Amino acid sequence: MTLKKLASVFLAAVIAVSLAGCGNKNSGENLNVVSSAEENEKTKLYVVNWKDYGSDDANFIKEFEETYNCEIVNTYMSSEEELLTKLRTSKAGEIDVCLPNCTILPAAVKDGLFEEIDTSKLENFAQLFDRFKTQEECFDGDKMYAVPFVWGSTAIAYNTDEIKEPPKSMSCLFDEAYSGKIAFRDDYNDAVMAAAIVLGQDPNAPNDIEAVKQKLIEQKPLNRTYWKTGDEFSKLFAGKQISLGLMWSGQSAYMKQEGEPIAFVVPEDGAIGWVDNWAIASNSNNKDMAYKFIDWMISKDFQYNWAATGGPAPVNKEAAADIDPEYAASAAMDEESLNRLYFMQYRTDEVKNTWNDIWTEVKAE
Repeated sequence: MTLKKLASVFLAAVIAVSLAGCGNKNSGENLNVVSSAEENEKTKLYVVNWKDYGSDDANFIKEFEETYNCEIVNTYMSSEEELLTKLRTSKAGEIDVCLPNCTILPAAVKDGLFEEIDTSKLENFAQLFDRFKTQEECFDGDKMYAVPFVWGSTAIAYNTDEIKEPPKSMSCLFDEAYSGKIAFRDDYNDAVMAAAIVLGQDPNAPNDIEAVKQKLIEQKPLNRTYWKTGDEFSKLFAGKQISLGLMWSGQSAYMKQEGEPIAFVVPEDGAIGWVDNWAIASNSNNKDMAYKFIDWMISKDFQYNWAATGGPAPVNKEAAADIDPEYAASAAMDEESLNRLYFMQYRTDEVKNTWNDIWTEVKAE
């Protein structure tokens, strides 16, 4: 026996005698349990997202967790403003990765809430459309703080059993012909932008905000309800309580896949465009795992599978190229629809407060 092996045997014997001397008959068993628990302990990745929006898909969770021996913990938000509040009030480790859009990104970056993105850690970043690689709101100077994930539109969804011709204007939401069968989204940003489009104003910078307010007041009696979540809209539609409404492209595509008689259109006078982005919280305890998560989310396979089965439009150009053109057009993922969109821009606190006050007054009428 070598000297090294003799030393190992001697050390093991000393440890055994020491444990026995402690009077704990189960010491060896406990050590084995602790060792096993440490080996099997999984890293928890805390994600803040919309409900039913990719990160909580059962198939994705299973594959990702098995690949990286981790556990995804989803927390849901009801608005971008709520996400901003969560980021500002969270303790270290409570949020790892989240999904901000342009309406809060600059404020969050200014407050130091996001980690600077190192794109060299993202193998799939090269597959993104050039437009999204340089998405303005994701940057502060030459530093990138968020990675585009999906894009889409908030436009007109309608029941094809009841409405045979696609609406050509956003003004259908203000049309008495559909009185009592309209669902308008309960969101000050969408409300102001939609009314501005109908009035021919710049939806990102209306020049007559009082006219916008009056237009929304005129619409209120025609409205069946103001909806807050996609699930709420889906139930109203399935129950035939509404015929058309302001809705997201991805939600409409999903409902169509589920067999609902629904169609989605970006009207000729335009609609609202948006880009959702993944960002890593600056106080995340799992930044490496957050990068792996984002890289999976922007991969060709994930983006194609989600978009082709009812998700929003992919930012991955290889995924987009594989989507059936007819389906892409029906889900407003085509270039013609894209060119009609007014993409949301960042709002200052002053503008957001003004728009929110107007919307509050409209609903209180």
